[in-house]
Amino acid sequence: MSAKGKLLLLPAPLQPYSRDAWTLANLESSLPARALFEYRRLSTFITESSKTAYRLLSAIRPNEDLASLSINILDEHSKEEDIFNFIRLLENGEDAGFFSEAGLPCIADPGAALTAAAHKKNITVVPISGPSSIILALIASGLDAQRFSFLGYLPQESVQRKHVIRRIGQDTAKDRITRLFIETPYRNRALIQDLLRFLPGDMHFCFAANLDTSEQLIISQSVDQWKTFTVTMPAKVPAVFVIGYPATIKPVNTV
Repeated sequence: MSAKGKLLLLPAPLQPYSRDAWTLANLESSLPARALFEYRRLSTFITESSKTAYRLLSAIRPNEDLASLSINILDEHSKEEDIFNFIRLLENGEDAGFFSEAGLPCIADPGAALTAAAHKKNITVVPISGPSSIILALIASGLDAQRFSFLGYLPQESVQRKHVIRRIGQDTAKDRITRLFIETPYRNRALIQDLLRFLPGDMHFCFAANLDTSEQLIISQSVDQWKTFTVTMPAKVPAVFVIGYPATIKPVNTV
C-alpha cells in the first residue's frame, strides 16, 4: 500500500483585492521560502476560489505549468462529499496544498473542516507559517494579549449585531479578555458606529486594515477618544477589530 499524502496548509498574501499584491516580488517579500517552495512543488491544490488560485500560482510558476495543475474548490457551497473526495485523494498518496483567499488558512474558512477530516484518517497535516491579519492586528493593538478570543464575523443583521456588541462590551469589562473579530468590506463604517454607541467609553478598540502593505492603517484608542477622532476610514477593505484594555507591566510578586 502506498504511503498517504500530506495536507499542507499554505499561507496566502493578505491583500487579495489589490492588483499589485500578487506580483512575484511582493510574494517573495510577504511569504516564507518554505511556502513558495511548496507552491512550486505541488500539483494538487484545494482552495476557496479558482480565480484567486490562478492569480497566485501564475505569479509563482511558469505559464506552461498551470494547465497541468489540479485546482479543487472548497468553499461555503461545498458538501461533505467534496471533503471525502479530497481525503480519498490524500489517502491515495497525493500531497495537496490548501490555501484560502488571504492570510493563514483554516481560520474562519472551510479549510478547518478539511483539516479535521484529515486528522480522522491519520493523514499528516503540515501547517506552514505566513502572514495572519488577526495576529498582526493583535500585536499592533497594544491591547492585552495574555488572553484573547477570536469571534469570527459578527452578525450581519443590525439588531442582532448590536446585541452582540453589547454582550462583547459586558463580557470584556468583566473578564478582561481581549476579543478580536473580522469584517468584510462595505460594513466597516456601520460597525464602527455601533462600537462607539454600545461599548463602554473607557474600553479600547483597535481598527486594523491593509495590514502588511505600505497603506496599512492601525488606530488603537479608547471609545471616548474615538468619538472625538477625525480620520478618513477605508470603507471597502477587509478589517480586523480588537476590543479590550491596554497591556500593562504586571508587578512581580516577591512574597
